Amino acid sequence: MLNRWIKESQADNNGQAFRGNGKLTPEQEEIRNLKLQIKQLKLEKQILKEAAVFFARETK
Repeated sequence: MLNRWIKESQADNNGQAFRGNGKLTPEQEEIRNLKLQIKQLKLEKQILKEAAVFFARETK
């Protein structure tokens, strides 16, 4: 097992041999960023909906 880890570490060119410890693959990082963007956009959409309701009540 130790020999396999050594070989993987030596063959690793971009730091992906041991992806644990918070290191994400580029695809995982992109998915994470996209999920954060979706969450932010949903929050902004909800705020805009609430603002539209508030201003609609104010004009009556």
